[in-house]
Amino acid sequence: MVGSKNSERILRAKYLDWCSARVADRFLALTPDEIYELAEKATHGRPLVANPVASLSSISSSSDTALDWQNPLDPNTALSDAEPFRALVAKVTEVLADRIGLPTFEEWSAAYQESPADFDGDLLGFWKEEADQ
Repeated sequence: MVGSKNSERILRAKYLDWCSARVADRFLALTPDEIYELAEKATHGRPLVANPVASLSSISSSSDTALDWQNPLDPNTALSDAEPFRALVAKVTEVLADRIGLPTFEEWSAAYQESPADFDGDLLGFWKEEADQ
């Protein structure tokens, strides 16, 4: 019984890992403007947060809203400064997951059990954390 629960837990972790990889691949293939457009369409033009960024590609290093990837955000302002970006990423991730048409766990599990080799090369490895527990 314990082995069965453990193997289902690992299988679910692999499913989430595989789905994450599919969404990440699609997300990373988008240009900054495509990302912003997807988020805007998904929210019907409503801002994702109180002060949305006009466009990801319109941010220049000389502007006050420039994203500084070299230096960490101040811990006192990290949540408020990062919120527009986090909301945008979350919304685009939801849209992409819907568009990709990811299989249910049951569908994926049946296909995986038939031929694990068809899926194992696409896993990112996040599921291994679950296996180590």
